[in-house]
Amino acid sequence: MSMARDSKNGKAAQTVTDEADRPVLDMNDAAVKKMIRAARKRGYVTLDELNEVLPSEEVSPEQIEDTMSMLAEMGINVIDSEEDLEDAVAQVGGSGAVKATKPASSGSSVVERTDDPVRMYLRDMGSVELLSREGEIAIAKRIEAGREAMIQGLCESPLTFQAIILWREELIDEKINLRDIVDLEAMYAAPEPGEEDETPPPVAADAEEKADEEDGDDKDDYDDENAPSMAQMEEELRPRIIETLERIYKNYKSLRKLQEQEIGEGKRLSDSQARRAKTLRNKIVADVKSLHLNNARIDALLKHHYDLSRQLNSLEGQLLRLAESHGIPRREFLDKYRGYELDPNWLNSISRLSSPAWKSLVKHDKETIRRIRDEIHEIVSVIGLPIEEFRRIVQRIQK
Repeated sequence: MSMARDSKNGKAAQTVTDEADRPVLDMNDAAVKKMIRAARKRGYVTLDELNEVLPSEEVSPEQIEDTMSMLAEMGINVIDSEEDLEDAVAQVGGSGAVKATKPASSGSSVVERTDDPVRMYLRDMGSVELLSREGEIAIAKRIEAGREAMIQGLCESPLTFQAIILWREELIDEKINLRDIVDLEAMYAAPEPGEEDETPPPVAADAEEKADEEDGDDKDDYDDENAPSMAQMEEELRPRIIETLERIYKNYKSLRKLQEQEIGEGKRLSDSQARRAKTLRNKIVADVKSLHLNNARIDALLKHHYDLSRQLNSLEGQLLRLAESHGIPRREFLDKYRGYELDPNWLNSISRLSSPAWKSLVKHDKETIRRIRDEIHEIVSVIGLPIEEFRRIVQRIQK
């Protein structure tokens, strides 16, 4: 009985979903077809005409928006009334070449029929305050700041350097083009290294506006006609990009030796080695930023980081569940595990703990633990960073 009721409820829910997804206008209905034909011929339809063919039941704002979009794709404008069209034509000197574009978001006719779903939707849309120029600039700055922080985080990861070195080889072997790696237009417009400090003399705001007005459309036409092609930009930028990639390759080789000593061999860097590693990393970061990597390459780098992070989380989750299955509390396990992820003597250390739970874990799941930790070590060797530092980078690029 319960199953029958569930089946009935499921069918009812599906019916509701299907009805919600169904178009508001029934294109097979004769009245709708007639309205569409007339509207296409005139280029517009009035709200009264549209409401006559809308279904009598309640229509959601989403359905109305879909209907308006569908009509717009057909080249049909929705106007409040015929009078609005006549006013619009009169304002442009009586020419019949102007189609109605005035939205029904204000005016006395809207007040007359507040139960009209289309008018109510358009009125509500008209009441939404649009972004000001200052608001748009503020949002653009926040987006740019977020992108800068993301790229900075990527530049702190050896995975980024490894990928760039691979791209360098493919570029030299002519397997890929420059445009496949960098945003050519952004890099072409950016100053070359050493030119950033050359600040141009200040220009008064009124003088700048006057110059823009004098240039007018001629400036845009000139820029369009004389803008270099992608091939020209590639040819001009290629030596500069190759030189930058060579520096990254050389500096990363030196940095990688220090990283392998710290992570692969487990040896702590001396103060002088740590300073050299920091200097090398800073140089590489500056060069990577100057490349202006295109969005496709940035997305690929992000995905690579996210995938490795998920693999690490999965493996560490397996270790945690093993420990909990032997009665070891989560917090106690993490206290004994964090900071010792790559310690080759970790198993021996926990086997000497007095707790029966830890002894049971080592006794019954020693080989499983070794396998999981070996996989973690392989991932970390690819990452080239301690796990906690890698997590910090992933958190930073996810913000």
